[in-house]
Amino acid sequence: MRHVAERLAGEMADDVRSPAYGWGRLSTEVLHEGPHLTLRRDRVLQPHGVEGTYEHITVADGARIVAVDGNGRVALVEDDVYPLGGRLLHVPGGGVAPGEAPRDAARRECEEETGFRPGALCLMTVFHPLPSRTAAATYMYLATDLHRATPRRDPTEAGMTVRWTPLAEAVRAVETGAVSEAGSVIGLLLAERLLHVERSCLPGEPSAV
Repeated sequence: MRHVAERLAGEMADDVRSPAYGWGRLSTEVLHEGPHLTLRRDRVLQPHGVEGTYEHITVADGARIVAVDGNGRVALVEDDVYPLGGRLLHVPGGGVAPGEAPRDAARRECEEETGFRPGALCLMTVFHPLPSRTAAATYMYLATDLHRATPRRDPTEAGMTVRWTPLAEAVRAVETGAVSEAGSVIGLLLAERLLHVERSCLPGEPSAV
């Protein structure tokens, strides 16, 4: 599956406004380029025909995983999140590396953060977590048939812990706000539906790894 962000970038003309799209980019300026994101300020033609500026960021696509074991428990990880100034409970995941397929990133992140390698991955959805500021997409997978492996966390994840929680309890945590991170909310609710209502994976994404 072609990355959504790549497709959107290819469809956006530099100096032509498509009637079906509404926006036109006249020029772009890089304000900051770091290891994890690029901040741009574009001169644009807005949908109502007036010129203006638009600031947006380029970041890698993401891959997230709802990992469910044979007892119906889901892996929730908790770690320190700098912008929030505290700890956050969420499903595993991370960025898709350059040249890496989202499915491979999901497999890698699951093993790195939970210590389990998925024998099967099912793409549940692709969503845009912050569409007004970045075209980056997040690929959400259901991981099953888990096999024990070795965690390999980043140094910034030194304080990460894993909670194996019954799926129904994890969904209740979404309802009460104990799990509030957007990707985790989407993933847990979709996983419950897929497992209990027999919803299928997205077309073009087989369930086997």
